[in-house]
Amino acid sequence: MNNSKTLTPKGYLFKLSIIHAGSSFAILLFTIVIFLMNKEVVLGFTENKGLLIYIVPIVCMIAYFGTNYFFNQELKNMVQHKSLKKKLLQYQKGCIIRFAILEGAVFLSSTSFMITNNIFYLVISILLILYLIKLKPTKKTLVRDLNFSMVEKQKFQEGNNPLEDD
Repeated sequence: MNNSKTLTPKGYLFKLSIIHAGSSFAILLFTIVIFLMNKEVVLGFTENKGLLIYIVPIVCMIAYFGTNYFFNQELKNMVQHKSLKKKLLQYQKGCIIRFAILEGAVFLSSTSFMITNNIFYLVISILLILYLIKLKPTKKTLVRDLNFSMVEKQKFQEGNNPLEDD
């Protein structure tokens, strides 16, 4: 029985890749537009630094380290599931949350660049965007992250066979 709700490993990976590409492209496009809209770029900090100089780096570091910590905690919970399908759905949820938090940090940093014209915020945005791109989901990373058993690896490598609830 083949319906639209059937989850196959190939379809799952495609769906997760589309979510990742959409997230990465959207925030990259936003940052490029912000950069192109600015008439001047400031390289240093003025005497009146404001709160952004403290808030943006702290929020971005929390986003970076926090999403890694959160995702690793979720991975520990995912490995305990018996069903490959449940593991993959939990993994997808964890990835989406991770992407969203990083996007939020990039949005804050890019918006700070728009307000202040300070290149410091743009550099932070670019670094987070590069990290987000690095998080692209692949078969290899899924197998590594979820610590698949031999049976699960085989099911996942088959590609087009529907995943069943075990």
